[in-house]
Parts: sequence; C-alpha cells; structure tokens
Amino acid sequence: MSLPPQSEWKAGWRIVAASAIANATGISLFFYTFNMFLLPMAADFGLSRGQAGAVQSLVILAALGAPLIGWLADRLGFRVVFLACSLLLGAMEISLARWGTGFMAMALATAGIGFIGGGASGVLITRPVSAHFSRSRGTALGLVGVGISITTMLVPPWLEGVIAKQGWQQGYYALAAIALGIGLPLALLLMPASASVRGKPGSAGDWAFLKSWHFWQLTLASLCVSMAASGVIGHLSPMLQASGLSAKTAALGISTFAAGQLIGKLGGGWLLDRVNPRIIAVMVNAVPSLAFVLLLTAGSNSALLLLATGLLGLMQGANISVFAYLVAHRFAIVQFGTVLGSLHGLSWIGTAIGLVGFGISFDALGSYVLVQILSIGALLIAALLLLTLRLPARD
Repeated sequence: MSLPPQSEWKAGWRIVAASAIANATGISLFFYTFNMFLLPMAADFGLSRGQAGAVQSLVILAALGAPLIGWLADRLGFRVVFLACSLLLGAMEISLARWGTGFMAMALATAGIGFIGGGASGVLITRPVSAHFSRSRGTALGLVGVGISITTMLVPPWLEGVIAKQGWQQGYYALAAIALGIGLPLALLLMPASASVRGKPGSAGDWAFLKSWHFWQLTLASLCVSMAASGVIGHLSPMLQASGLSAKTAALGISTFAAGQLIGKLGGGWLLDRVNPRIIAVMVNAVPSLAFVLLLTAGSNSALLLLATGLLGLMQGANISVFAYLVAHRFAIVQFGTVLGSLHGLSWIGTAIGLVGFGISFDALGSYVLVQILSIGALLIAALLLLTLRLPARD
C-alpha cells in the first residue's frame, strides 16, 4: 500500500536534497562542463576536434562501471558506494589537472572518470528516491535533477573565467574542490542512514530482466537519446562558436541549456505523477528535435541558437526522470540499481558514438550539419519505442 504523499515527504525531503546535491557536484557537472575544456586542451596538445572527441568518448567505460555500481548499490546501499566513487572521482580530476600533459594522460584520466563516474550519476542517486517514493516518485525524481541545473547555470560562466585567466588545469582543480569539499560532505550529512538501500538477499543478482523485451525497448530508446544528447553536450560550446557566436556567448548557451533542464526536470517529474508516462516520454523526445531544426536554420542568430540549447536542455532534463521512473514502474524496486545501471551502461555506447561522431563530422565536413540531421532521426526513433512500451497499471 502506498504511503500518503505527505508521509512520503516527511522523511523523503532529506533523501531528495542529498541526492540532488550529489548529482549537482559530481560526474554530471564534469560531463556538462567538459566541452569548455575541449578547445584549450586540444590547442595545448595539438589535437583535432575528432581526436579530442575520441578522448571524450572514453567515458564509454561507464558502460562497464554503471552496471557494477548499480549492482553494488542494490547490495551495499547509497552511502558506501557514493563515498568510494566520489573520492575516486575527485582524485581523477586532480590527476587530470596535475599530470594531464599529453594525449595519453588525458585519455587515461577521462577513462577512469568514465568508469567510476556512474557512482555520482543517475544510477546511484535515484535509487533511494525511487525506493522511498511511490505516489510522488516523478516529482521527487524531478527535484533531484534541480541541483545539477542550478550548478550548470552558475558554474560555466565562472569556470570560463578561471580557464581563460589561469588555464584549464585550474578549472579541473575547481571541479574537484566542488565535488570533494561541497558535494561529498553535504550529501552524506543529509542522507538518512536508514534510506532504502539494500535489496533482498540474492535479488540484486537476478539478471533475468535481460531476457525482457521491455528492458531492451527502454535501452534502445535511451541509446538513441544518448547519441543526440551527448554529441550536443560534448560539443555545445564549439558548435555554437562554429555558428558564429563568441566564446562568452557560447558559455551562456550552456547556461540556457541548464535552464531548459531545470524546466524539464520539474515539469516532467510533476507530469509523470499525473499523466500517462509514455505520453510524457514521447513529448520530451519528439518535441526537442525541433531544436536541431533551429541549429540547422538559425545561422548566427544568437537568440534562436540559445532557444535551441534551451529546448535540448528540456529534453535532457526530463529524460533523467523519465527513464528512472519507467524502470521503477516496470521492474522490481529491489533490482532498481542493477536494471538502471545496465540500461545506463549500454546507453553509454550511444554517448560514445555521439561524442566521436560530432567531432569526426566537423573534421570531415567543416560543420555539424550531418550529425544534427541524424540526431533528429534518433530522437524520433526513441519517441516511437517509448510510445509502444507496455506498463502495468498505476496503483
């Protein structure tokens, strides 16, 4: 029997706040700001955009790390896994700043961050929320995403100044300080010790869901979304500059992307609790395909380009809640980390394709036009897959 909404929030607000802070300061912040390091690091190391994109794509090791971390979350709970992953993430960011003096060092650090980063991403942080909430699960998941939207609006303009004045190395030190000095202690302090965190003995080891078409339907949809979204996130600043915007205005584009995320997370989460979730899933993937139409047709019109980044942020923000909600609604909650971790891990294949594809397309054609057209198709395929997903009736 579901708890009344007010009972869910009485203890649940701390779970939501801790998860939001964890999401706002860890691997998500690194991923959303990494495109700002792309051009200065490529210039220092003599890399093309395709080569720099290939380095970014090494975060695909999350395809191995995310299922493992999801499984560990089902077995050990939030606190232990989050602590370990946050410490490793900070150490890798510091090592990238201290020893990232060439292509190989950059590649190894990025691969390490990709592998352990799942511990500070949606795989781990949505588990205690999904397990605690039932009636207000969508709203709670949406609020978890608010933290990263706020930091992605505030941090990039400041970080751009740090990189411009002190170098990209100081930028990585700054990200490590945010993760270890702010995110880690606050998340551990707020998260209740009793929060939801272990499945039944043996439940986390059941991999029968891999035989379910519903799992693969969700995974394929997420992979298609990841191809489009990761290419945009990984190349957002260079892509806007290629359209004629200055580096300062392109940094503003990252902030408008984050503003769109904020609207998508809050609005999408609220609607998931009240409307057929398949309809919401279709809308947040089909409608933002218009953003790529704007990128293709706006030229150097800064207002239209910033509107496009806001629409793309809307898609990315809502999808974080959508896929976590659909997994929690379709599969047993005691396996939430294992199922979502596996889905998330396989989706990183799409992430790597997007990162590399956008860079190679620019190197070969001198523009991002081809991958922008392909991204429209990928989002429409994702919308179709989610539209045909079968879900059990709501309680």
